[in-house]
Amino acid sequence: MMEDMYLDMEKMSKQSFQEFHKEIRLSWERCKDSGLTPQDLPRINTMSDLELNDIMKQNQALIDFALPYMKRIKGIIPPQNSVVLLCNNDCVVLHRLGEAPELVRLGIEKRHIVSENNMGTNCLGTCIAINKPIAIFGSQHFLLVFKEWAGVAAPIHGMDGRVLGALGICMKEKDANYGVLGMVILAVKAIEDQLCLSSKCAELEALNHRLSESNNDIVGAASIVAHEIRNSLSTISAYVQLLQLEKVLDTLKADKILMEVARVNKILNEFKSLTRPSQLQFVRHSLNELLRYVVDLMLAKARIGKVEIKLIMPEQDVYAKVDKEYMQQVFINLIENAIQAMENGGTLTIRLSKDEQFGLALIEFEDTGVGIPEKNLSDIFKPFYTTKRDGSGLGLALCKNIIKNHGGNIRLQSKVGVGTKFTIELPYVE
Repeated sequence: MMEDMYLDMEKMSKQSFQEFHKEIRLSWERCKDSGLTPQDLPRINTMSDLELNDIMKQNQALIDFALPYMKRIKGIIPPQNSVVLLCNNDCVVLHRLGEAPELVRLGIEKRHIVSENNMGTNCLGTCIAINKPIAIFGSQHFLLVFKEWAGVAAPIHGMDGRVLGALGICMKEKDANYGVLGMVILAVKAIEDQLCLSSKCAELEALNHRLSESNNDIVGAASIVAHEIRNSLSTISAYVQLLQLEKVLDTLKADKILMEVARVNKILNEFKSLTRPSQLQFVRHSLNELLRYVVDLMLAKARIGKVEIKLIMPEQDVYAKVDKEYMQQVFINLIENAIQAMENGGTLTIRLSKDEQFGLALIEFEDTGVGIPEKNLSDIFKPFYTTKRDGSGLGLALCKNIIKNHGGNIRLQSKVGVGTKFTIELPYVE
């Protein structure tokens, strides 16, 4: 694309020529006002190492984004006596690519200040002064020592429109044309786009950090509230049992109160697990073994609910890095949900397999229960959403959180009157 911009001089419009000439005349006036004469040598003004290091740090993003385009331009322009230059908004040269010993002797070099006050009319200094692209050829330079040279440059702007610096090219006048300016303008546009994207990413990261801090405060406050509620529930429970022993409170009513207290305690425990960052201990473990253990644990509850559990697994064990206790908690929760969904009994099929293309272990829990209406599917993993009379609505939210912390995913498929299938995806290891 840049090669296409390397056009002949005649393709520039008369309006552009006139605009450049006007800006060059004004630049000459500024040079005279600064005390320069055409016969003068450049005033070489150099930054100290300490000053330059500070400036380089302040402009590191600009340098990083500009350098690839500078290299590309250097590969297109004449290899001899040509340089690609980057300066900041104070006209300090931050980087130079290419060799032109005569220009270096005249002060066109890294760490030098190439303002009009020092160098007269020149592509970088004049570009910064007028905040516009500029092309300066031969005798258009104010100082005669630059009469054999040509320079083009374009300003680089930040997101707020402020000038950050300029990108320019200097070469022998005989090798130059206005098409070189097109390359510079194109490169500058790309640099500005990257700076803008980088700035937006930084803003998003800062916002995410603020939200994270706010979320931590909310979670901390919620944990304190939950703790205080549990303390109060313990007191209520103790007094109910005391009143029950003193036969002041009817046994049936007391048991009902205690059941509700236990239910609230369960909700608070699940809420604490959901909001508190999980300290997972990842160990390579056989998923076959974990599933066999959990199924054996749940067989009695399944028989009471007239549910048959079918466990289908490959002969060769499938391994994953998991926290054994947390993963068993997920499996138990999904099996309990399936049993409850089959009020009149049914079949729960648990399948373990490997998707070798994506490096995933797949664990499916498919029941023949009542199913979930399509309109409710998007709410299933939301905290406190439940269709059960005595459900907390935190079980599936907790499962999703645990699977996510394992680097996995959990998917749901369901059809009313047919059943529901949860599919866990976990990265497997050999």
